[in-house]
Order: sequence, then C-alpha cells, then structure tokens
Amino acid sequence: MTQPPLSPGESRSASPPRVTVSGEGTPRRRRRWSFAFALPLALVGAACHRTQSPTAPTSTATTTTVAEPSIVEVFNGRIAVGGAAFYAFTVNANGTVNVTLAALSGVNVPSTVWLGLGLGTPSAEDCSTSTTVNTQTGSAAQLTGTYAPGTYCVRVFDIGNLAAPVAFSVAIAHP
Repeated sequence: MTQPPLSPGESRSASPPRVTVSGEGTPRRRRRWSFAFALPLALVGAACHRTQSPTAPTSTATTTTVAEPSIVEVFNGRIAVGGAAFYAFTVNANGTVNVTLAALSGVNVPSTVWLGLGLGTPSAEDCSTSTTVNTQTGSAAQLTGTYAPGTYCVRVFDIGNLAAPVAFSVAIAHP
C-alpha cells in the first residue's frame, strides 16, 4: 500500500494511527465518565461501612398497684320467677372487686336455692355480664377480680330454680 506524499514539514511516525471505537470517546471524556461513576460508588460504600456503637435496648418496668376493697355497697333487691335485677357501682381505683350473695328469703323459697350472679358493665336497661356464676348464699365472695377504674354492675337472676319471688342481699366490696 502506498502512502500519499508528505507535505513540507511533516514527518511519518512509526506508530500506527489511533483508532477510536464507537462509544469510548477520547481519553479525557473517558476519565470524566470514570470519575462520575466512581464518586457516587465511593460515597455509598463509605456510608455502608460506617461504624456505630450498638446501644443496649432499654425497658421500663411498669408496676400496677392493685388496691384492696375499701368500700362495701349493699344491693338489696327482689326478683320474680324467671326475673333478674342489677345494681351499678363505680370503682375509683384499679383494684380488687369482691361480690357476695349474702342472703335471700321468700315464701316457699328455701335458703339453699341457687341463683345466677354476674359482674359486668351497664348496658342500656340491663347489665352485660362478663363473669357469671351459679351460687347459693355464703359468707365468702362468689365473684372476685381485679378491675380498672370505671362503672360496673352486679346482676342477680333466676336460673330456673325459683317457685316464688325472692328477696336478696348482695355485698359488693371495691376500692
């Protein structure tokens, strides 16, 4: 292959001419692109390798005081055969509530008759009980539990044992 003649002052170099591949650009442009990608990668890498001292988790123990009953309310009432009666009361502090069916009396009603006794919250014209028990009268609490401050109720009801109306007395001890 013959080369074209040189103009005055030109010389031929021994190295072949530089070939540029599409997309590579000039060396200066390549350096800018390399720097543009290297800088964000270096920053991300530095952020990932940040060393922090671990901190121990903290917890705070909460102790709830449970108050003993300090008030005794007496609920005296009367229920018919198949009937029920309820009484609302207020608990002023988180504490123990004890409910005792203490006495009952009535014509043709034996003192050993069983009634339903419930503890719950007032609901319109009745008491929505969350705890119930079928019980006879006694001196020890038949229902007991720990309750938060709020309004509660006791419900006394016939469980199908009454042959005549009955008068009753319930003691409600609460804080």
